[in-house]
Amino acid sequence: MELKKVTNQNLWDVVNLKVKSDQKEYVADNATSLLEAYATQNEGEKVETFAIYEKENLVGFAMINFNVYHWEGAPKVARNNYCLWRFMIDQKYQDQGLGVDALGTLIKYIKTMPLGNGNKLYLSYVPSNVAAEQQYKAAGFVPNGEKIEEEVVLVLDLEK
Repeated sequence: MELKKVTNQNLWDVVNLKVKSDQKEYVADNATSLLEAYATQNEGEKVETFAIYEKENLVGFAMINFNVYHWEGAPKVARNNYCLWRFMIDQKYQDQGLGVDALGTLIKYIKTMPLGNGNKLYLSYVPSNVAAEQQYKAAGFVPNGEKIEEEVVLVLDLEK
């Protein structure tokens, strides 16, 4: 499993990744995510976008940020911590364990503190997305009692 920055060489391949039709309500499409990353970076915030590869195959997309807490509705845990802002595996590569591997690779990368020193990684998910909830909790994420609108916030301690 390898993370590569989204560049002009892989941009359109990343944009063309899709989740299954019944998952579209749970995650923004990758074009929207990339636009949000661009705008957030232009506001001086720290954001990174990744194409996720298994061997030579592009299988997914992820986006992280650090210390982005200024927006309305941001959870308290956002201050001085990392966020797994977006994470998806293409529909062709789901149900093969690649999401688990990719999440592990992302966590390992974030533990190197590439954007700044933080001790937590947080994310949020729609409560009806049971598969995501199970995957995140299996990786060690726990609820901290916060919500982002209707989404539940889960937190992973990076120091463990």
